[in-house]
Amino acid sequence: MKKLILSIVAIVAMVQVHAQSVKFSSAMPKGGTPLTFTYDPAGGKLAQLADVKCIAIASAGKVSRSIVVPLSKEGMIYKGSIPTTDSTSFVMLAFNSGETKDDNQAGYFTKFYKDGKPLAMSHYWEAQYWTTYGPAYGGIKADRAKAIENYELAFQQEPALKDTYIVQYLGVQNGLDKVKGEKMVNDYISAYNKKSQSEDNLIKIAGMYNVLRKKAAVDSVNTIIKTKYPTGQFAYGQAANALYAERDPVKKEEKLNGLIKDFNLDLNNKADYSKVSALYPVLASSYGQAKNNEKFEFYSDKVENKSSRAGLYNSYAWASFEAKENLDFAAKISKKSLDLIELSKQDPVPSYYSSPEDYIKGLESSYASYADTYAALLDLQGKNEEALAFQEAAVTKNNFSSADMNIRYVNFLAKNGKKDKVVTFGERFVKAGQGTPQLKADLKAAYKGTAPFEVYYAGLEKEAMEKEKAKFVKEMINMPAPKFALMNLKGQKVDLASLKGKVVIVDYWATWCGPCMASFPGMQLAVEKYKTDPNVVFLFINTWQREDDREKVVKEWAAANSKYNFNILLDTKSPSDPDKFEVIEKYKVDGIPTKFIVDGEGNIRFKKVGFSGTADGVVKELDVMIELAKQSGKTASK
Repeated sequence: MKKLILSIVAIVAMVQVHAQSVKFSSAMPKGGTPLTFTYDPAGGKLAQLADVKCIAIASAGKVSRSIVVPLSKEGMIYKGSIPTTDSTSFVMLAFNSGETKDDNQAGYFTKFYKDGKPLAMSHYWEAQYWTTYGPAYGGIKADRAKAIENYELAFQQEPALKDTYIVQYLGVQNGLDKVKGEKMVNDYISAYNKKSQSEDNLIKIAGMYNVLRKKAAVDSVNTIIKTKYPTGQFAYGQAANALYAERDPVKKEEKLNGLIKDFNLDLNNKADYSKVSALYPVLASSYGQAKNNEKFEFYSDKVENKSSRAGLYNSYAWASFEAKENLDFAAKISKKSLDLIELSKQDPVPSYYSSPEDYIKGLESSYASYADTYAALLDLQGKNEEALAFQEAAVTKNNFSSADMNIRYVNFLAKNGKKDKVVTFGERFVKAGQGTPQLKADLKAAYKGTAPFEVYYAGLEKEAMEKEKAKFVKEMINMPAPKFALMNLKGQKVDLASLKGKVVIVDYWATWCGPCMASFPGMQLAVEKYKTDPNVVFLFINTWQREDDREKVVKEWAAANSKYNFNILLDTKSPSDPDKFEVIEKYKVDGIPTKFIVDGEGNIRFKKVGFSGTADGVVKELDVMIELAKQSGKTASK
C-alpha cells in the first residue's frame, strides 16, 4: 500500500488512501493550461464498477463552477482533462458510478501556483474545500483545523483577504473551539467598532454577532445599517428578500415596483437592470403557480437568457402535466422551451462552461428533459404519434439514463402499436431494475412468448435483482452501529439495543429537508411492504431541527402528513453545543437524508445518502439491502 505524501508546498500531486489514487499532470499547475490527470480506482468502491464519471469543481477568483469531465480508459486507469483560465486557483475532483461514490476520505484536489508558490486564493479555496465543497461533493469528512490553517496561509500571503473573509474565518474558528472562538470573535467586534462605520464594516460586525448567535445584537446593528444606509446593499437585500418571501403574485409585483422606485433604479442602466431582471423569474414562477398564463408569459419573456427562459417554460409545463390541466397553454410553452434550446446553440458559450462541447452537451441534456415534458403533454392530448417522436428524442439524447423517461417511452410505443419494440425495450428496462406496474402491463400486452407471462417476467426481475445484489455487495460495510435510546412522538423510548435480531432502517431527516420529503413516498411504500415482517423495523430520526419549539414543529408536520405511517424519533441536542445533535454526531453524518441499514447483530451494513429519484427506486434499493443485511446477520450469528 502506498503512503500519502503531502507537504505545505504540495511537492507532489498524488493523493492516495487505501489504493485508489489520482495523479495530476503537474505538481505545481498554473492557470490557463489544461490540467490532465489519471485516476486509478483500485482498492476503492469504484474498482469493479462500470460507467465511472467525474465532476470537477474549479475555482477562479471568487467563483466556483462544476464541470463534467469526460473520461477515457486505458486498462483500469481513467484519464481526464480540465480546461483552466488564468485565474484558476483550485480544482477538486469527485468520482462516482451511479449512486456509488469513491470512498477516499481525503478526496482529490490540487492548488494552483505562481513562481513556485500556491496562490493566496488557492489557500482560501482549500479552506472552503475542508468545510464545504469536499463534504458536499467528495464525501470527505469536514476538517475545520485544516480549513483554519489554509485561511491563515491565504491571509499571510495576501493580507487584504482577511478583511474580505473575516466572518467566514471566525465562523470556522468558533465551530472548532467555542471558548477560543468566542474570545476571538469578540476581539474582532471591538476592533471593527473602532473603524469607520461604513456599511461594509457594519455588515461584518452583524455577521460576527451572528457567529455568536446573539440575535438581539445582530438586530441592533442591522437597524443602524438601515438607518445610515437606507438605499445601501443591506437595505436592498432586505427588500429583495421580502419580495422572495411574498407568496401572493400581485403583492410580489407591487413589491418589485416599489423596490425600483425606493432604490431609484434606472432600467436603462445596465447594472440596475441586472438587479431587477434577476427578479423576473421569481415573478414568472409566482404567476405560474397562480395559473395566470398571461402574467407568467409576460415576466418569462423579460428573461433575456434563452436557456433560463426555457427552464421557466418547462417548469410550468411540467406542473401542468402533473395536474392534468391547462394543457393547450402548457404544450405551447413546452414547445417554445425546445425552440429556445435550439436557438441557444448559436449563442456565445457562457464563461462557466469549460468548452463549446461542454456547453452543447448541457443544452442537449436540457433538450432531452424538456422533450420528455412535451411528449407527456402531447400524450395527454391524444397525439400519440407526435408524443412518441419527441419521447424517442428524449431517451436517445439522455442515453436511456432516466427510468421515468424510459417507462413513458415503452408506454408510447405500446400506444402506437410498436409491439416488437415494446418487448425489446421493456425487457431491457426491467433487467436494469426499472420495472413498474405500467411497464409490466405494457410488456404483458405485447408479449408473444410460449412460457407463461408471469414466469417470463419473474425471470427478468430475478436478473435485475442479481445485478443489484452484485452492485450492493461491493458497497457493504461492517461496523458496530452506535447505540441510542430516543423518545418517539408518542412518548415511548426506542432503544436500538432492544432491536437485536432485526434489520433496522435508520433514516435521518428534518422537516426543512427537500430531498427528505422527496424520499418519503418511497419510504412509505417500503414501510407498508414490510409491516408484516417482524424482523424489519423502520426508525425515522428527526435531527438538525433547531427551532426552539422543535417538538411542536415536528408533531405539527406529522399531523399534516398523516399519510406517512412513520415511527418518528427525536434526536437529542448536545448539552455542550445546542447546534449539534448527539446521535447523528455518533453516526458521523454530513448530509440528510442519510439511511443506515443495521443487521440483526447490530452492525451497520449499508449507508445511503440522498434520494434515489423515484418511489419505486427507493423500495427496490431497500429490498436488496434488507435481504443482504438479513443474510449477513444470519452468517454472523452462526
